[in-house]
Amino acid sequence: MKKIGILFLTFLICAITSNSFAKNEVKEILVFAGAGMQAPLDEIGKKFEERYGVKVIYDYEGSGMLGNKILVGQGPDVFIPGSEKWAKLLKEKGYVKDYTPIAYHTPVIITPLGDSSIKSLKDLADPNHSIVLGDTEAAAIGEPSSAILKKAGIEESKMNIKARGITIKQLVLWIEEKNADASIVWKADAVQSGKVRIIEIPKEYNSINMIPVCRMKKDNQRISQYIQSVLSDEGKGIFAKHGFEVVKRPVK
Repeated sequence: MKKIGILFLTFLICAITSNSFAKNEVKEILVFAGAGMQAPLDEIGKKFEERYGVKVIYDYEGSGMLGNKILVGQGPDVFIPGSEKWAKLLKEKGYVKDYTPIAYHTPVIITPLGDSSIKSLKDLADPNHSIVLGDTEAAAIGEPSSAILKKAGIEESKMNIKARGITIKQLVLWIEEKNADASIVWKADAVQSGKVRIIEIPKEYNSINMIPVCRMKKDNQRISQYIQSVLSDEGKGIFAKHGFEVVKRPVK
């Protein structure tokens, strides 16, 4: 009887411990990410779920909107904005533990397919051309666009700016549907669209942004595994497939 009692007690302890672990097991990971990274991140998230049985839930919006959500207390497990600006700010304020670059966002000019009236940056200054640009507060492309125009000596106040978009996807859609003559967006989004004409911006005027993968203060094994998946050679390969220039490993 004593032996049976010990066995039962051992079984009970194991059952309680197992149940406790089950309750603590991470089933979902919430990722805030700039809308321009949806294509590669959806693919990485699907592979991660198949590999680990953990669902990745994405909230895709303009980086500024997501950054402000974090500032008012809506904390994701991982934050991947479209530029380093928000990573730096949130690290300074104690929301981000550290961050690592995954790829670069390179601005380009886009116009509707078949429209050759715009050939260079200077053509954006022509008031006869309607332009849509990213909002400087909500969209990661907003500030780089303004910096590019300033370097090129183009005054935004004299441009025919029809609207300001809060995400890259919105800007691309406006051009695809011929609601404006041109916009400045990330090259990867233009490539993924396949429905716009791309005009490269000269290096001396361009403003390339680094895309950071941010580790928040809240951390666990599954979050670390997800971040490793994004930063892995496989993850970078997926980003490259979708038109991104990825960060190369440093030469040792």
